Amino acid sequence: MNRKILVAIPCYKCAAQIPRVINEFDAPLLERIEKVIIIDNQSPDDTRDAAIKAIKEKGFESKFMVVRNNENYNLGGTHKVAFNFALKNGIDYVAILHGDNQAKTQELNSLIDEIEKDETLGAALGARFMKGSRIKGYALSRIWGNRGLNLFFTLLTFKKTKDLGSGLNIFKMTYLADKKYLFFSDSLAFNVDLLLDYYRKKTKLKFIPISWSETDQVSNARNFKIGWMILKKLLAWRVNPNRKYATGEIDYSFTQIF
Repeated sequence: MNRKILVAIPCYKCAAQIPRVINEFDAPLLERIEKVIIIDNQSPDDTRDAAIKAIKEKGFESKFMVVRNNENYNLGGTHKVAFNFALKNGIDYVAILHGDNQAKTQELNSLIDEIEKDETLGAALGARFMKGSRIKGYALSRIWGNRGLNLFFTLLTFKKTKDLGSGLNIFKMTYLADKKYLFFSDSLAFNVDLLLDYYRKKTKLKFIPISWSETDQVSNARNFKIGWMILKKLLAWRVNPNRKYATGEIDYSFTQIF
């Protein structure tokens, strides 16, 4: 299978974790990847310096880029930065790996295996809440809250849903070439907008069990607020799956620093 894979790593205040993410890449995994782009979303700490130092120590400088968003675009906006870069540079697949080391870098191999086995997949989505998943340090209330949301999505979309947006996914860019993603939320709910649009278009997806751990990470999510936002999006989609999204004027630009 001849394809170019970009790994995009969104980062915000990940100075303590991003070196671990980088160090988990090994030579066999990097051989499967065209480029790794670390996208710092205006972190107030030294995330960028920590990433550059780890890359230099790793010894695979040619495989890595470090960029900084020109504004804070939030997590959803950082996805848009990655997708825009991929389309501009002829990338076939974009894998998203969060820079906080909650997901495991080596499990990118599992997602790449899936898209190599089935080129018709629009996305292979890492799932934290399905059989075979491994969760460490996650409160039971959050686990069952996520399971409840997944059940609501399954019932109202008629699509078996195992995760609404983990930090490890891979997307085929031909399914995103229309750039409709530019009109999705810039917030943590971006993945929900994207998932619902996939369901509307009947895109073939596959959920893959992954490992997930919370140790020294600081979550930017506000669980009740995010959960309520997600439910409202689901209900609006159920009423009108073809609804139009708000347009914006943001250019999602960045500056390369390494």
